[in-house]
Amino acid sequence: MAIAVATLAHVPYEVGDVGLAKMHEAPPIFIYDWNAARVTTATSATTAGRTRISFTPAAAGDTVFLPFNQNQIHSVYLPAAGITGFVTANLSGCRLYIDKVVGTNDLVIYHANALNIGPYPGGANPLNLDKETVARVQALDNQHTNARAYWTAAPPAGQGLNLVAVDGLGATTYYTSAVREVQTQQNAGRTNVDFFGGVAVIGERTAAGWQIHWQTYGDTTYTGKTMMDLNMHVLATGQLHT
Repeated sequence: MAIAVATLAHVPYEVGDVGLAKMHEAPPIFIYDWNAARVTTATSATTAGRTRISFTPAAAGDTVFLPFNQNQIHSVYLPAAGITGFVTANLSGCRLYIDKVVGTNDLVIYHANALNIGPYPGGANPLNLDKETVARVQALDNQHTNARAYWTAAPPAGQGLNLVAVDGLGATTYYTSAVREVQTQQNAGRTNVDFFGGVAVIGERTAAGWQIHWQTYGDTTYTGKTMMDLNMHVLATGQLHT
């Protein structure tokens, strides 16, 4: 059964992975046929209060899974029929882009990563998690532009889709709650504060079209509290335009 977006409000999701066949490869661009990306999902309790989503490839699966890899952009066509769920790999500095096929409720969703550009300005400081360098923003946007070119190119070079950008999700949005969590602990006088957590993005198809929601979850460590003591909880949620 597809994961319900309503559960993002209270269940911290650690997203698993599964190998999928690619429809088009032009590194760092990787494209998936939605039928080949169909999976069934299962959930199980895991460490630090999280719930893990696991996948099994299935021709009749009700969910499309979009993987990611460092310094690459992965994308998939998401039709408004035939499936009811969408999940992508956890974000931790990545950016999500959503394009819509003009005149339909179909989407193309992209998961972009540009780790080699550097994670954020100012060095390894948890207070910088929600910041991005100009170079990284440009690198991620370029990945989206280049991957989009495949989807819009006329066959046989591409899919010939008429796309319009509708939304995106980056660290400057999803990590603001993580920074607040760190600041709360620092304001309480705790030292050596660090953040551990993640971001999950899940979609659910309704009669009106796709609803794409996200959550940020996590917990902090500090002097006197180690990773063995982590108990992650949902810090923020949101919905993207589709």
